[in-house]
Amino acid sequence: MTTKNNNLSIVQRIIAVGLYIAAFLFICRFFSGDWSFLVDSSSDYSLLFVSGALLLIFGTYIAEPYFTKPVDVITNATAVVLALLSIKEPTSLIGYWELFYASVALGIFSILIIFFSQFPRIEKIQKVFFEIITKVGQSKIVFSVIYLLTIISFFRNEPVEFIFFFTFWIVFITKFAVESFVLWASKILVYLIQSKGHSDIIGEAIGCENPFLYIIEIDFFKHRTKDTKKGELVYLSLDHSKGAVGIIINEKQLLNKKWVTVYLLEQDNAPLKIDLKKQEFISGSKTIFSKDNAVYSLNFVDIEDSESKQLVQNNYLYKNRNNFIGYVAEGSDINKVRFHSLLDSTSAKYKLLKEGTVIKTEIHEEDVLYQIIDGKTYEEELEKHNIYGYLTGIAQKLGKYNKSNQELEVVKWLPNIYAPVFFDETEPAEKNVLAVGKLPETELEIILKDIDSLVTHNTAILGILGIGKSCLTFELIKKAVENTEIKAICIDITNEYKKELAGYFDTNLIKADDENAFNDINTKFEYIHDYNGTKNYEKSGNQSEYREALQKDLINFFFGQDAIPQNKKIGGDHRVRIFNPDYHKASKGEKVGFNVITTELSQAEKTRIISEEIFKIMMKLELKEDKKARALVVLEEAHSLVPEWNSTANDGDKSAVNGTAKIILQGRKYGLGSFVVTQRTANISKSILNQCNTIFALRVFDDTGKQFLENYIGSDYSNTLPTLEERHAIAVGKALKLKQPVIIKLNNKDEIIKKE
Repeated sequence: MTTKNNNLSIVQRIIAVGLYIAAFLFICRFFSGDWSFLVDSSSDYSLLFVSGALLLIFGTYIAEPYFTKPVDVITNATAVVLALLSIKEPTSLIGYWELFYASVALGIFSILIIFFSQFPRIEKIQKVFFEIITKVGQSKIVFSVIYLLTIISFFRNEPVEFIFFFTFWIVFITKFAVESFVLWASKILVYLIQSKGHSDIIGEAIGCENPFLYIIEIDFFKHRTKDTKKGELVYLSLDHSKGAVGIIINEKQLLNKKWVTVYLLEQDNAPLKIDLKKQEFISGSKTIFSKDNAVYSLNFVDIEDSESKQLVQNNYLYKNRNNFIGYVAEGSDINKVRFHSLLDSTSAKYKLLKEGTVIKTEIHEEDVLYQIIDGKTYEEELEKHNIYGYLTGIAQKLGKYNKSNQELEVVKWLPNIYAPVFFDETEPAEKNVLAVGKLPETELEIILKDIDSLVTHNTAILGILGIGKSCLTFELIKKAVENTEIKAICIDITNEYKKELAGYFDTNLIKADDENAFNDINTKFEYIHDYNGTKNYEKSGNQSEYREALQKDLINFFFGQDAIPQNKKIGGDHRVRIFNPDYHKASKGEKVGFNVITTELSQAEKTRIISEEIFKIMMKLELKEDKKARALVVLEEAHSLVPEWNSTANDGDKSAVNGTAKIILQGRKYGLGSFVVTQRTANISKSILNQCNTIFALRVFDDTGKQFLENYIGSDYSNTLPTLEERHAIAVGKALKLKQPVIIKLNNKDEIIKKE
């Protein structure tokens, strides 16, 4: 591997120059037989020594170690011209005049570039010539040309000498042997002169952002150029043998300097310190800086004491160093934490900083989870005219995750200011069939803790079209049916349930309407009740027959027979009944002036009748004290089935919605509950929605929906609703036993549907 000379310090470059010159002198001495070539300008070895050593070596390592400027090109061209003029017989050097004129041209063009730099109009032309001249005019180029022409001209008939001098040039140009030796010898020398446990200085502490966070400046001209790495242990010098131990957690670089952020390890609310002579960690003064503020790398292998190693290995920051984000900032309170992010915006971890991401920090030596809900940007000045931006995140407290119960538990108080903050990577517990999703970017499942309450205390599933509401609803129906004794009645005007639920259940468990549903009542659809020549609109239509048909259908669904059995125990083969009110040809009488006509019942009116008939059956069952769920009514497209008062078409719909709301309110003590599914929160009856104790809010855009949900989930979470990712939801409520809202990533459909 080729090593670049700008990887060497100035001392190392001088050593390399000395080694090259010494080697070249001895080669010339060996072949010439004496040292006279040093003073005899007519000697072939003298020209070779001047072009090879004094020009090529010094120019490459001392004059131009980093880059070549036009002034350097002028100097190089002048040196070549002077070297050529010292040759008494120009014809003896192959390409003498070509090299002479080329050198003069390089010098002239370099002067012109410097002169015309004052004219911005020809900036593009200047840049082109600048690149060409500074590239061609490098020391290693122009002096290599004169060196190679010299050995070709004067040593081509001396194969041994030619091979030696040509090999020397190859070794020099590739910079392999000598520079590798210098770097290796430097390491050995440093190891010998330093005391045990010490390493070379990597930088100097220049600032303190908090008692545990320090900014280290690495000047490439003053300090070692070995690459520092995030997660690497270092120590800040306290005196000649003591240091405060920390970890590199961030790096920023501008021009020839690098700024490294070091977070100190903590022990008893004070920095962890090490006695480097005894190789033991100590406690004592909180003072950090010594007079020189030196910062060293700490080789963990050099610490032989096992107890001392344990202090580092068990340290909270060290164990979580790969997931480090930043630290707790001022302005945090009991419910929220503000944290200052120290992640590089180009890192993969930085992309995890987003709404919903779960982070953790310590409160009373316990891992406490928080969820990011907001963020703000700021900027800081590193040096004059050099500004770096950073951000402060805001996260809501979730609590401690109990893996055995798979539950978030309340943790009181707040973390210490400047406490480190990390991404959470808690090992997942065994997969739970009642899990509805996970905390984003983790394997921590959120499960249904009280599935009976999911039904009896009503659940709302809200979100825009195509965001995953139906998939979540199907999954919740499946979990409720499989883990309780309930029967589910789905009122679906989309015809989606009949098709999709077949993927979640055995089709033998599902009974669904078709276009011929309740056809036997159609004969009275237009029936006008006439008694003694007076038309009675209240008894007109087939509404009463519709109720009777529904009652019979529901009894068969709940009990598997035409009458409620004496033991009043739910049975039957079907577990899911799907009604589509649009297939039900039910009508009512309506008075228009002195006439009576029949009109079809609206979706809201049919929903009320279905709900009332279910409620009547539930009331006839024995009232149990166990508060178990028995029947679930799913209102799909609930904004059409139970619309808000200002969205109803007539007074009949208003009355119907009030009737349905009354059933939902009273149904709890009989084991009857509902799922309310809608994409239009603004258009659904709030008297029904307010009875929903468990909420799953997916992406929502309308202000009315956001304002309503704000009462449940707070303004911070409601503000995240428009930006929620697909298959993400804000969940809260009794069924989940969540005392605060949480953004969860919902289960994938493929994991829930039944396997063939």
